[in-house]
Amino acid sequence: MPQQQDIINQVVDRVNDFNRRIRDLEEKIRNLSARVNTLDDTLMNKTSSNKDDIQEVEDRMGEMSDRIANIEVDVKNINREKRKYVTSQELEEVENYMDLMNPINSSFMTESEVEEMIEDKLEEIAEEKKQRGSRDQNPDRTTS
Repeated sequence: MPQQQDIINQVVDRVNDFNRRIRDLEEKIRNLSARVNTLDDTLMNKTSSNKDDIQEVEDRMGEMSDRIANIEVDVKNINREKRKYVTSQELEEVENYMDLMNPINSSFMTESEVEEMIEDKLEEIAEEKKQRGSRDQNPDRTTS
């Protein structure tokens, strides 16, 4: 019987060892399960937070798109209004015309002054013709 007792003791030791190992494995499984649950909760929180952030970005993008559309409309209105105004080049042209027409800076001639000037010029031309005619009749004269 001692041999049976040894066998029984060995079996009991093995069963106790198996029980201890099973408890260790069960503890490890509980720890792993707790870690998985913690990771799952963290992942869910992060996913929710990311969804909120993405929604906020989408909302802001929508607002920005609306603001850009409003700015485009404003720019078109400004350009339309800008066409109504005078450019600096056009303003300079008007200033030049005004300077030309300014009676203080410019001198205008009266009709009688113009007629007198024409008559003087006609007399000069007639005088030149006479001088040429007299030279043609006197070939002895040399021109200087």
